[in-house]
Amino acid sequence: MKKKSPLKKNFSIIVLFLYVSISFSQETLITKNDSWYYYDKGYLDESWIELTAFSHWEIGTSPLGYENKQIKTILSFGNDKDEKQVTKYFKKELILNNKYTIYECKIQRDDGAVFYLNGKEIFRENMPKGKITYNTLASNRVTSSAEDKFHQHFITNRDFKEGKNILSIEVHQAYRNSSDCIFSLELIGYKGLESIPSIAENQAKGKKELEYRIKELASELKFETLIAGKAELEGRNFNLQIVFYFICILFLSSLFGYYFIIERFKKRSNDENNKVKILTSENLGKDKEMITLSTNLLHNKQYFKEIRADLRGINTEDKATIKSITNQINYLLEKNEDWNILKKHFNAVHDNFYNKLLVKHPSISETELRHCLFIKLHMQTKEIARILLIDPRSVQTARYRIKKKMNLNENTDLRDYLMRL
Repeated sequence: MKKKSPLKKNFSIIVLFLYVSISFSQETLITKNDSWYYYDKGYLDESWIELTAFSHWEIGTSPLGYENKQIKTILSFGNDKDEKQVTKYFKKELILNNKYTIYECKIQRDDGAVFYLNGKEIFRENMPKGKITYNTLASNRVTSSAEDKFHQHFITNRDFKEGKNILSIEVHQAYRNSSDCIFSLELIGYKGLESIPSIAENQAKGKKELEYRIKELASELKFETLIAGKAELEGRNFNLQIVFYFICILFLSSLFGYYFIIERFKKRSNDENNKVKILTSENLGKDKEMITLSTNLLHNKQYFKEIRADLRGINTEDKATIKSITNQINYLLEKNEDWNILKKHFNAVHDNFYNKLLVKHPSISETELRHCLFIKLHMQTKEIARILLIDPRSVQTARYRIKKKMNLNENTDLRDYLMRL
């Protein structure tokens, strides 16, 4: 639905009143040289519009402002003439014993102004659309030739009320270094409509010209809007292209970065793995050497046993020497450190063979574990019997007993089973 302009709305109201009454009287409620309360010591927040107690403000006769020969009350613009305060605030209390049919408001402002009645905005002059704040600048600068002009507005009696009414006006500068400021207002109340024809006539004279100008401005605004929209779209498109290129560069940089990081990690990992392999290989080599040495020691122990047996068969008067040698041999034979060393290195070379065997067959004794170790080392029955100081047939018997404990059938070869384990 198309919204009517304020000018058309006011004109319709005026024409309507022509047919309602023929009696006429008017009264000037506020003169151009009336007194106003004003605030020029800085900025106020939005609550000032609803303020009803303002007797603590300064009071002065209009016109109010600065740097203008018409001024009767000089206002402060702040401490910096190049950075003046943007907004000045004015208030007035108006007591109405009865409501008028219509009100004519004439306002003189430099540069822009907003008119509030009882806390409600009625109109704004030379101000942008949207929310008005203390630092909102006026839309355009008022030239010196237009500073004396009073701008006319009609207000319906719906906006006023009988009794106390509060008028609030804020005047805004177009620039912070604006050279001057001025405010004055005249308010006339019309009880009848006899003089309204002349008002309507003046309105009607400029109506066609105003409508033409409005259409012209609308066309210009539409064209400017299209141009601005096109420029904005081009700007957005350019910005999107830049963002897209930036994202692509960032993405490619990330890919290259990840690639180099992954390759560096792989190289480092390969180097570490090679080091581990080399160390593992070296350790396995050492473990195999230790197994060989330990096995040789066991063989040597067997030789010591044979020497001990031979010493016992020697008839000599130096029995003390024989006994001393025999005791030393016994001491060497009773030590189990060789077995422990052999077990440790055998486990390292053969993937923890001892522990796996005990977990799977916990009932196997230490002697039987040694049998399994020798079998896995591919030692012959005679070698095993020689090291363990038993008869070769006892080695066969031990194998049978081990298979039985492991629940292996007769067709299963113990050596093959231990090699797979």
